[in-house]
Amino acid sequence: MISIQGIDHVAFNVKDLDKSMQFYTKVIGLKVTEREPSKPGIEYFLDCGSSLLGIIQAKDLSSAHLFAHEGLGANHFSFRVHSNDFDAMIAHLEAHDVNIEFAKKRPKSWSLYFYDPDGNKLEATAWPVEDGVADNKRVKEIYDSRTKSWRAY
Repeated sequence: MISIQGIDHVAFNVKDLDKSMQFYTKVIGLKVTEREPSKPGIEYFLDCGSSLLGIIQAKDLSSAHLFAHEGLGANHFSFRVHSNDFDAMIAHLEAHDVNIEFAKKRPKSWSLYFYDPDGNKLEATAWPVEDGVADNKRVKEIYDSRTKSWRAY
């Protein structure tokens, strides 16, 4: 049996490669990788931990969006963040007017769902147990983006 070592890369098409590059480098903080050659105007691969994120200039802008909410096919992909950076990531995205769908803290995992400029659903996931967060800080909370506050659920 072959042993899968992890996800090598995720790639998707974008409407405006320059606008997407600004989002993924300036807002998310990824950097163009030196492991894979990029083709300016066509595609870029960005370092994302040990994996890569590929963004590719779409050729057909008239076809359906495969990351459509709850439709068949792609749903989202998630960035792993440290629990200490989770709340700061929410504030950072809000400061850049990024559309946040919701954020939720559970005792074992924390999730923040948001969208890139092309409507691709993204997630930031933190694992508080693995990150050493104290038991009393691992409570069930949901984030209200209107009031910019957490509440129990």
